[in-house]
Formats: sequence, structure tokens, C-alpha cells
Amino acid sequence: MYKQGIGDFKYFVEFSSLSQVATKDDRVCVLNILGGESSDVTPVGHAYSGGNVVFGTAPGKRGQVLETALGSVPVYNNVLEGLNDGHRFNCGVIYLPPSAARDGVAELIRVNPELKKIFIVTEKLAVSDSREIRAMGQSNGIDIFGGNSLGVADAWNQVRIGGALGGDNPEEALRRGSIALFSNSRNFTTTIATYLRMAGWGTTTAISSGKDVYIQFAAPEFAAALANDARSKAAVLYVEPGGYYELDANFTKPVVACVVGRWKAKLTRAVGHAGAMSGGADDAVSKEQWFLDKFGVSSVFTPDNPEVSAKGALVTNIAHIPAALTAVMRENACRPDFEPEGNLALKPWFSSHRGLSLPKVLDLPVVQAAAPYDAQIAALDKQVGAVPPRQSMKDASGASQMDPKSQVTSLYGVSMLDAAQYPLETNVSLALLHEPGGMRPRANQCRCECVPEPVWTSRTRGCAGCARCWERT
Repeated sequence: MYKQGIGDFKYFVEFSSLSQVATKDDRVCVLNILGGESSDVTPVGHAYSGGNVVFGTAPGKRGQVLETALGSVPVYNNVLEGLNDGHRFNCGVIYLPPSAARDGVAELIRVNPELKKIFIVTEKLAVSDSREIRAMGQSNGIDIFGGNSLGVADAWNQVRIGGALGGDNPEEALRRGSIALFSNSRNFTTTIATYLRMAGWGTTTAISSGKDVYIQFAAPEFAAALANDARSKAAVLYVEPGGYYELDANFTKPVVACVVGRWKAKLTRAVGHAGAMSGGADDAVSKEQWFLDKFGVSSVFTPDNPEVSAKGALVTNIAHIPAALTAVMRENACRPDFEPEGNLALKPWFSSHRGLSLPKVLDLPVVQAAAPYDAQIAALDKQVGAVPPRQSMKDASGASQMDPKSQVTSLYGVSMLDAAQYPLETNVSLALLHEPGGMRPRANQCRCECVPEPVWTSRTRGCAGCARCWERT
């Protein structure tokens, strides 16, 4: 059972347009606000958004604060304490461990009737927990993003909620424009926005959907909100294997879809993102065909094969997105949002030919580094003497060696094939004292007869009673 949302959309969605995903009116409560990731990310998003975080929770740490450029954000033991102190919010952000994320969602919904949106940064939620989170959101009329999401950001409203989209300087990557972003990858959301900016395209709303087994706000919901967003002329999707979300999405505006993950075709379990499974009818090859059919094209767009339609283009390399988008928008008689800011060509900040004469294609000109790296490079040039290059530490200590013929590694002269048969105590002694400890050879291991119980040592390769060699039989 789900609460009816906008129009006749088959799932609950509170907002009808991407322009409503992240607004200046949104106020945020962050669960586990003093955690390692949150304490780094939240102050940046808070300052970028003009101060949208009203308080956070951290059990047992009531009275502490999270310092930001716009002042201190108070911390409470739980959500109810913050509400009782007079704070109000409509967005919750979950930075809790996987085992606690479901309870965090339940707490937000239970105590705050004004709640509208939840953003789950937590990765690798249990499938059973994700199902319950989905049910709670749909039945209570709450839009949920994630898990494994970096939240959302809106370049028009200059608001970021629930993660690190745009990095430490979101105003640089998220320049106002006409392209909406939807990405299964967390960090690639920012990368794509930067690539588009180089080609003259800015963004409207950027959504990091995450790629857990369950994607709460998925491609169908995104497509519905995209259709009603007057600011967004087109969209870019970054798609990984796993799930049938994209097949079910009805796009009414041009789309460039970047489908990755063909290399996962032979895997039988997820690697990286928990939901990025392959091997079924929702692998990368299948998803590529979905988009080819949607766009009415026959092949993947590449610089050598620039096949597009007015509906969109399919790419399999993230670097091809800007060119594909420009070509698609040209089919729709749309020009870039602003003059291109650069290109994706390799631009070395310094070089050394080491006396070699390089071909022109490799002899790239050095360009001025971006701040603050330009000042660091200038300071390096002023140092007296040379800065030695990094040296390989392989075999430098002499502790471990690899036999060039057998390719078997030894530690302090003891083959790893032999060490694998020793008890733990013996190998601990080998590592600390450079000799296997407590080793007593079997009766047929030593041919020395000078002592009743010969003791083997690694240094002499014989018994402790003499220097004669022993043989292993």
C-alpha cells in the first residue's frame, strides 16, 4: 500500500519537478552528524546552501556542536530532543552504519510529521531493511534517496543536501545551466558536471541515486520529475548493471546515457556497488540495448562514430558524454549554456624529457597549474638542490626475496612454501627474530649424530651441535 503522490504516477513522489528536489526552503537534520564523513562534508554543504542544517544527532553527545563557516550547528542525543528545543526540518540525512539505517529512517518518520525527504548516504544496506525503508516511505508519503547516495544538489537554487556533490568547492563544479544529472555512481556525478562545464553545459539538479540493491529514487521517478522541470532541457544518466529501473523510465526529453560495466559480465556476485550485479537480463549489454531502442539509434556514440538522434545518444566512455550531448542538443536546435571553459586534453603542469627527443604527439606543452598547485610548484622550484625521485622499496630491506627462476618468495632465507607448513608460533618468530622458533626436525631430517636431539637453525642449515649440513628427505 502506498500513499498517492503526484498525478497518476504508480509510485509515491511528493514533488512534480526536479526544481523541488533541493530548495532554499529545505531545512535539514543530520543523523550521526559528528561521524567521520559527515563532519567533513556537512559544513561545506551547509555553507554552500546558505545555512540549511538546523541540527544533528549523535547519541551521548548532546551539547556538542559542529563548527561551520556560518556558525555552530547544535547536536542532540536524538531527533525528538532537537524538535523539543524548537527546531523544525523537512529533510533528514542518514550517515548511520548499515545496521542502524532502517531505525534512523523510522525515527525520523515517527517523531516528525513535517518530514518530506530522506537522503541515505549509508552503503550496503540489508535487502530486508531496504524493503522496510521503501514501505515506510511509500505509506507515509516520504521521498527517499539512496542508499549509497551522495545526496542531491541544485545549481540554480545553490543548495546541496545529503553528501559531497561538487566536492569541497561545489560552486565551481555545479555551474547553473540546462542539464539534469542522474548517476548510479557517487563521485562520477561531480565528474560529469565538471566535464559538461568544460564543453559549455551547466546543470540544473544533480542526483546521486546510489547503487545499492534497492534504489529508492530511481530512473522512473527521475524521468517523471524531469518532464515537468522547465529549467532542464535534457539529462545525462550514468548507469551501472543491475536492476530494471531504466527500462521502466519514460523519458520525454533528450538523454545521453553512459552505460558502463561490460567487464562484469562474467561475475557471479556484486563488486563495488552492492546493486551492480551482472549476468542476467539487466547486465551492461542489455541496458545498452534498452537505450539504443529508446533513442532509435543502432550503435554506441564515439568520436569516430557520432551516431545520435533527437531523443538521445548512448556512450560507454564517460569522456564522450560532452561531445555526445552537444551533438544531441544540436539535433534539437539548442546551443550550449555558455562558452566552453576548456577541454579534456591532457595538460601537464611540469615535465622532464631526461634528454630524450620525444615525438610531437608525446611532447605536450606545459601549462600553468591551477591554484593552489601553481604556488606549490613555484615553491618547489625554489628549493636548493634536487628533490630525489621516489625509489622502489622492493627487496630493499633484504628481508624478502623472490627467486627469479621459481618465482617463490622467501623471508629471511625461509621459503614461503616451507613457512606455510609451520605453526603460527614458528612464523611469528621468523618475522620478529629472523629465525623460525621452536623448530625440531623429524628424526629423518638431520643426519648429524653429534648430539642426541639436534636442533635445526636457519643460519647454519644444520644442527646446533655442529656446522655440518643436513638434508631434508
